[in-house]
Amino acid sequence: MAVLVLPLVGARLARAEEHHPHQPPPAAYDACQQKKSGDVCEVTFHEHTMPGTCKTMSDERLACHPDHPPGPPPELKAACADKKVGDSCQATFHEHNITGTCQQGHHDGDSLICHRAE
Repeated sequence: MAVLVLPLVGARLARAEEHHPHQPPPAAYDACQQKKSGDVCEVTFHEHTMPGTCKTMSDERLACHPDHPPGPPPELKAACADKKVGDSCQATFHEHNITGTCQQGHHDGDSLICHRAE
């Protein structure tokens, strides 16, 4: 029985190490190594370097939270070009196909972005 359990545990640990869209990327955690909550940090996301602050995440690790997070990805904005709120949209972002509806962006003024249907 132990032979079957060990591969399953290893697979779960490997999945836990992967980046999930709602968690900070590894670079955000790296930027706060040897720091404490509230310390100033700097993190690079997709070739953009941003100042931020180290904050404790739900997993109790510190991650650099940008002071002014970047706007929505251009792929999600382009999917709603010439559309209106509620229109269906499709986009490809980081090798993931997203199907959803055009919604008002949170950080980008009047721009619509493609939100995944839930």
